[in-house]
Amino acid sequence: MPQNSGFDEGGFLAGMVKSRVAVVVGFFLLGKGQLYGYIFAGRILLDVTGSFDLIKGLLGEYTEPIFWALTLGAVYYAYQADAAVKRETANFETLTREEALEREKTIDKSATVFEKMGKARSKPK
Repeated sequence: MPQNSGFDEGGFLAGMVKSRVAVVVGFFLLGKGQLYGYIFAGRILLDVTGSFDLIKGLLGEYTEPIFWALTLGAVYYAYQADAAVKRETANFETLTREEALEREKTIDKSATVFEKMGKARSKPK
């Protein structure tokens, strides 16, 4: 608060900018960043350009619930996509050293996880 006990808009704006940057950067660095990052960056873009107020004028009181529903939908989509990747790549089994060395002789060492996922998807059922 400034000396005259009024609201310090500059300080508030600086805090908001720092927190938004921290959230966007955090999501990019900690995973699912592209999807969440686009959502937050889009919201920041809407706020900065004033487009949010235009949309709010069109949609009225339903604007925030619509954005929340879209955000939750994106989170659900990201969770499902992440779970699908885990299901396809989490078929590990514990082997003894001898078993591992024996299987290593017959395994295709050139394939990456993504190539294996592609092969698994392209198998006729």
